[in-house]
Amino acid sequence: MGDNADRAVIFRALAEGLDLAQVRERFGLTKDELLVIFQEVADYYGERAAGCWRLFCDGASRGNPGPAGAGAVLFNPLGEAETQLARYLGETTNNVAEYQALILGLQEAVRLGVKKLQVFADSELLVRQLNGQYRVKSPHLLPLWRLAKNELQNFEAYTISHIPRAENCLADDLANQGIDQRPPPR
Repeated sequence: MGDNADRAVIFRALAEGLDLAQVRERFGLTKDELLVIFQEVADYYGERAAGCWRLFCDGASRGNPGPAGAGAVLFNPLGEAETQLARYLGETTNNVAEYQALILGLQEAVRLGVKKLQVFADSELLVRQLNGQYRVKSPHLLPLWRLAKNELQNFEAYTISHIPRAENCLADDLANQGIDQRPPPR
């Protein structure tokens, strides 16, 4: 099955009175495909009910190194954007900006009293380093990795997942807003 828009059309058809057999026929779904869709929805609402927050974070630099910014957005368990953060970081690398964005979001989540957190980032390096799949080889990233790992210990439960850049647009926009906060040259 395709994207969330496709799923919305399926649920709209159910809401309008089609039975499961009619929905399967209209959308060319097998019983197993329909069960997967229902399981995804059950998981989604289960996470919301469990009080799980979502953090999307992104760092950006114009040049590498260059003027950099961090962006983070926290969604509460109901899926509402609770906090949007944008910060200018000065001149630094993209990887440093990615870590700074994560730390910015984690610290805000702690300030809000979040206990369960799903973190989403489009930096494969950051996600794999924090999940232990990659070692941190760059000495300048090691203190940021340690700080991020330390901040993560403030949560009862957390996950860190890689997402495509297209699914991280809001955090990316905030990171670029952070760069735009750069003070004018003197």
